[in-house]
Amino acid sequence: MENNSIKVTLKAEIPHRDQQIDILVDILETSTLPPFLYVYGHTSTGKSLVVQQVIQSIENIQYAAIQCIECLSPRFLYESILEQLGCEDRCDSANDFARHLKQIYVGRPICIVLDKAERLRDLNDGMLIPTLTKIPEYTGLNICIMFISEIPFEKFRCGTGSLDPIHIFFPQYSKEEILDLLMKECPQPENASLYQTYLSMILGVFLVACRDYCELRYIASQHWDSFMEPINSGEIDRTQSVKLWRHLEPKLRSSLNQVYVRGPDTCGTQIGLKMELPFFSKFLIIAAYLASYNPARYDRRLFVKAKEGRKNKDKGLKSLKKQKLHNAARLMGPKVFPIDRLMAIFYSIVEERVTPSLNIFVQISTLVSLKLLTHTGSAAMFQGVPKYRCNAGYDLVRSLARTVNFELGRYLYDTTV
Repeated sequence: MENNSIKVTLKAEIPHRDQQIDILVDILETSTLPPFLYVYGHTSTGKSLVVQQVIQSIENIQYAAIQCIECLSPRFLYESILEQLGCEDRCDSANDFARHLKQIYVGRPICIVLDKAERLRDLNDGMLIPTLTKIPEYTGLNICIMFISEIPFEKFRCGTGSLDPIHIFFPQYSKEEILDLLMKECPQPENASLYQTYLSMILGVFLVACRDYCELRYIASQHWDSFMEPINSGEIDRTQSVKLWRHLEPKLRSSLNQVYVRGPDTCGTQIGLKMELPFFSKFLIIAAYLASYNPARYDRRLFVKAKEGRKNKDKGLKSLKKQKLHNAARLMGPKVFPIDRLMAIFYSIVEERVTPSLNIFVQISTLVSLKLLTHTGSAAMFQGVPKYRCNAGYDLVRSLARTVNFELGRYLYDTTV
């Protein structure tokens, strides 16, 4: 398929990503691939979809697409890549990986796509990323290593030896683009104009707090039946937009507190917790939970980095006693904590070095607006220090901790003391 034909086809299938499609097709259709591409942008901006469709549309290219969230070791990563390229041999090191690539290379360009690439930062003591980016140089083959991530490349801390990639940025969708994408999900095509009115109401309430297309699509699907209820019953005419807005607004305002947080479904049979927040916001919630449920006097014991030489005074603590402590702490509810304690815990649990900045405090304000933290203004008036309380439950914080590979139980007072 010719270059222009590929672009036209993909732009028709994936709207509002014309620039990114043009760049990727132009790069991957060249006879010599660049050694390192870095595709990044916020969640739900079409990164993985565009990359997958572009690569599959180019006939002359071999590729392997890996979800890095599944890779627990360099060996697993190497063998997963080789398996998709047609090699099932054991691969224990980067040298083996380069050797196998040379053996299976048949002259066609190879593109290795690593989605959620930020998960590779902690593998092999941070040396895996520089190693991967040097594979085209080591092998001398026509290979492109492509990272897909939600964070800027500067956060990778690759150290010396890593190549500078070609950056391809996927911006968030604008309001008009989100509206157009959501219109394609209209459940009743005969009510397209009415559905557009409904979506305008949804975006008017939720767009300030959320620009995630997938989350907005979920919200729109949840409230459509409520919107149509007075129309179907004859209580409100479909042309009376103001009355329809007054009917739906209270429900939308109530749901605004649950953006990104999913509780029991309509049948109550399962619990799905989803949290799509910036990387540091997740650690701020975890730090707030630890500050709310851990006694302040144990902070040094729990969060001091040099714990290797510390003796465990009570290795024989029974699991029943731990469970009683855990239940008691949760029954008493979250405690109020000052912001300086929150920040001290935050800087302790985030593995990478974080420079104090206005952005961190803006994220705290955002968590307050999402009702995940509560600002206790009355307590702050006496000491002049802002104080907060964590509203997030244990199940939610535990699910967040898993997304950032943080061992929550290791830092809870009731499970370690």
